[in-house]
Amino acid sequence: MLRDSILNHPRLAFHARIRQTCVVFRNTAMSSPPSLLSVVPTDSAHRVQGRRTITYPSVTVDILATRKIELHEWELRRFTDPYWRLYWPLSAGGIVEIEGKQTPLFPGHLYLIPPHTTFSTVMHSHFTKWYAHFKLGRLADRAAPGIYEFTATSSLVSLVDQLSTRDPNERFPWLTIQFVSQALALLPESVWSAQSTDARVLKALDFMSAHLSLKLTAAQIARFAGVSVRNLNHLFQMELQQSPMRVLLDYRLDEACRQLRQDEASIEEVAEQCGLVNRHYLSRVLRQYRNTSPAAYRNEQVWS
Repeated sequence: MLRDSILNHPRLAFHARIRQTCVVFRNTAMSSPPSLLSVVPTDSAHRVQGRRTITYPSVTVDILATRKIELHEWELRRFTDPYWRLYWPLSAGGIVEIEGKQTPLFPGHLYLIPPHTTFSTVMHSHFTKWYAHFKLGRLADRAAPGIYEFTATSSLVSLVDQLSTRDPNERFPWLTIQFVSQALALLPESVWSAQSTDARVLKALDFMSAHLSLKLTAAQIARFAGVSVRNLNHLFQMELQQSPMRVLLDYRLDEACRQLRQDEASIEEVAEQCGLVNRHYLSRVLRQYRNTSPAAYRNEQVWS
């Protein structure tokens, strides 16, 4: 299962390839018989053969931000995000409300909110919390919506203490990776087994994510998914509480942020590659939906 593949791999740290805050665990896909297989391309000068005894699926953990914040105001109204949220309150004062049920945030507990969960927040006093925003890939990001509360483990308490005293010159975010991974390990199996996204919605999501640089229309997406535009809009509202074009914009902003973290392409090039027209439009929508600018986001994410 997903949490096993992330957390119980015997040599997790040595099999991780991390670019900025993105951790990608790769294992060669399971092949059919014969049991002896080659793990190098055909006609290669190299020869490596053997019997595979254990295989884990590929998983992507993309950590967008991990921060400690002192909140003096925290008022979200029926808010939804395309990424996971992890809250670790250091003092009481914050409340999350989902479908009329209020969940106070208490120290000594952690809280996970899957993507596309519609929630509101309020605070009855100033409070401080650690939080992390991250993505796990298309299928895992379709986890059952809600808020999942857990009593903190001693290992997580120790991690947060280390995060609080971390050397600002430390270049590699191992503690952040452990923080998110250990929190995910606490999720019950029902979070994953309760996934029930319509196959037509998944097909549309695949099509959008594979063609971010193109000027896609709702009609093109609907045609690929095998439904009318009206039915596509209905399915997306039912499954994700968003329109297809709004989800497409989130995908484009996610990819733009990923490229900005790499610090390679220019902002103009990033905008074009993500189907966001130009740097001015990218700046406008990033400010509107992520409350930052391309340059500020890149400067914050890139290592010194």
